[in-house]
Amino acid sequence: MEQTRIGASASNAVEKQSETARASAPHELPVPRSAEELSGKPRLVITRGNAVGSGFVLQAERTTIGRDAICDIVVDDITVSKEHAEIRLRGESHVLVDGGSLNGTYLNRLPVDTAELHEGDEIWIGKARFLYRTGL
Repeated sequence: MEQTRIGASASNAVEKQSETARASAPHELPVPRSAEELSGKPRLVITRGNAVGSGFVLQAERTTIGRDAICDIVVDDITVSKEHAEIRLRGESHVLVDGGSLNGTYLNRLPVDTAELHEGDEIWIGKARFLYRTGL
């Protein structure tokens, strides 16, 4: 199992870290994959920074995004809150939920607290950019 850190520094490095004991996580962590591996599955695709085009399959009921190492997707950016946002599975849909972040979570360039995701939606969290794909 691997945890991914998306760097928003000048180098925009994406570094993978081996996951050791993570007893509090009852689900598989999303792992960055190539576009080929992701097709046909709901996912977030990185559109800004290193590893553009790769992304994360959204397979858990809850995927957390933030600066803290406990998050499923770690964004290394000082403007990102420790537990910035999460994506929840509700029935057949995914919902983006801001975690009370200081700088906000944006969907298609508009600030949101909670919003259902649709094919092609763009999520902004700090300097990181993701594209939501339904997999259909």
